[in-house]
Amino acid sequence: MKHTLLFLAALVGLAACSDEQPAAVQGIALDHETLHFVADGGTQALAIEAGEAWTAVSDREWCLVNPANGTGAATVEVRVDSSYLYDQREAHVTFRCGRYTRQVAVAQLGYARTITLDRDSISAADFVDYGSMWDKVNVTANVPYDITIEWLDPAETGWLRVKPGRTATSANPRPTEVRLDFDLYTRSDATRRAVVVFRETGAEPGRTPVEARLPFEQRKAEEIIPSRRGDSLALLAVARIMNTAGGWDPSRPMMHWTGVQLEEVAYVNHLGEQVEEERVVGVSFLLFNTRHSIPYQIRYLDQLRVLSFTGNENSFLRDIDLEDDVTYLPNLRSLGLVGYGIRSLPPRMKEMDKLEELVLSGNKIRQLPLDIITTLDKKSLRYFNISGNRARDVYARFHEYAHVKDTMGVGGVVPEALFQLTGVEEMVLSYNYFEGELPDMGFDASGYATLEEKMAANPVMPQMERLCLNLNYFTGLLPDWILYHRHLACWDPYTLIFNQQEGARDSDGRRVGFGNEPTIIEQQCTLWELDDDEDDYDTETAALTRENSFNANYRFPVDFDAAANRWPYLPPTGNWRATARPYTANNPLLDQ
Repeated sequence: MKHTLLFLAALVGLAACSDEQPAAVQGIALDHETLHFVADGGTQALAIEAGEAWTAVSDREWCLVNPANGTGAATVEVRVDSSYLYDQREAHVTFRCGRYTRQVAVAQLGYARTITLDRDSISAADFVDYGSMWDKVNVTANVPYDITIEWLDPAETGWLRVKPGRTATSANPRPTEVRLDFDLYTRSDATRRAVVVFRETGAEPGRTPVEARLPFEQRKAEEIIPSRRGDSLALLAVARIMNTAGGWDPSRPMMHWTGVQLEEVAYVNHLGEQVEEERVVGVSFLLFNTRHSIPYQIRYLDQLRVLSFTGNENSFLRDIDLEDDVTYLPNLRSLGLVGYGIRSLPPRMKEMDKLEELVLSGNKIRQLPLDIITTLDKKSLRYFNISGNRARDVYARFHEYAHVKDTMGVGGVVPEALFQLTGVEEMVLSYNYFEGELPDMGFDASGYATLEEKMAANPVMPQMERLCLNLNYFTGLLPDWILYHRHLACWDPYTLIFNQQEGARDSDGRRVGFGNEPTIIEQQCTLWELDDDEDDYDTETAALTRENSFNANYRFPVDFDAAANRWPYLPPTGNWRATARPYTANNPLLDQ
């Protein structure tokens, strides 16, 4: 009985969708054979006529039918998702009614070849801070593309970079963020510009590649005019360009900036007016990271008297040619370049008429700048330090590198001209590659009977109050002009003259050291005030021996010398000075 009822029901169903229906219907009819959609997708209505129950199935997940089943005539919605493809795609929706089927084709166009940006242009400041020197743009594309930069000024290139700079290859048109890093800009005469170009790659022959262009400009910096404000702008520019650690807070007055000294100065401004205001007269830049010389903005600090740069990152890897910008500071008295990585000096340095101190320690200078030193000596130079200029340290094994000794740092035989200086009063040549015998400078003390006579007759640099020759590769005998110099005891000779590179050989394989090093120094040091409380010094014989080598037995005055109208002061490296040096009535860097 059950099987009979099922059979009869099937017959009824066949009769409903039989060939006896109108020919146009043929069991099930649709009002469209093809539906067309754009890339964004959407919905369209489709009318159905059927004699009985029907079902609908799509062969693609991005195409849906609602409702998916029904009875008789109905209207359904065909919904298509947005396309992420460049090319057209198709789906098929199949309707079934008994043994009859009908199919509708669904065609969706792909996205047109396109690269779109969410910004028309970018305008960046000259400087934000080092953590914010970048901007971004969102790129939507359905073609692979490369990113390039067109420089509008051939003299201004490389200041804008794409990060990470990879080529986009996905056809997915969803937005992709592209980061654009830019450098500090210090020019005040013009805005600099570039165009970031996003261009399709792999375009078919004969088809123009799709591209999008993003104009990018960086606004010019404020013009620096020598003045108090100009000093602050110049300091900030130099510090930023050199990536100085810490830097200064521009929201605070300069009087609170570390390493900056101000002083009331009267000068004629750019308008020709007589002005009196606080200007920067001393500055120290500590711990920076640069591959270049001192930035040209240093020229605007035209009231500077003391300037020092100390501690370039990886300075032992640098080979920097010092440019002449610093030589245009008309009032500079003290210049310190310590651990900068400098290998050469500009010839114009000879024109620094007021320079009293020059410190070049810890650099990579390979040749003694004798012409500069001898020229400055005739003008105002009083302190010279070129210690530690070793491009490579070999310690005791200098003889193993004789074939490349000219590239290893300051060295060779010391020229006599260096000991003919008449103005320099302190000279530090320590820890270099000087070798050979010290020149005797034509002085023979054997013809004089007493120590006093020998010192009085000694013509070699009688003004020299400090001389450091230690940790080099000198050999032979100490010349008489050193042994009988009136300031020998003040030089701490056992430490700073006689003491050469321990256990070393020079480039010719000779053991370094002097063959006539004295065991006692009979000269008295009259440059400092003797501390009679110290036990190391024999006040009765006034003799300095190797056992009681120079310690802190002498004290030097630090009070302002009103008669000489001068202050004692320290060179940029922090080394002591033997006596007060006149360069200003009120030294701004040592007010204690």
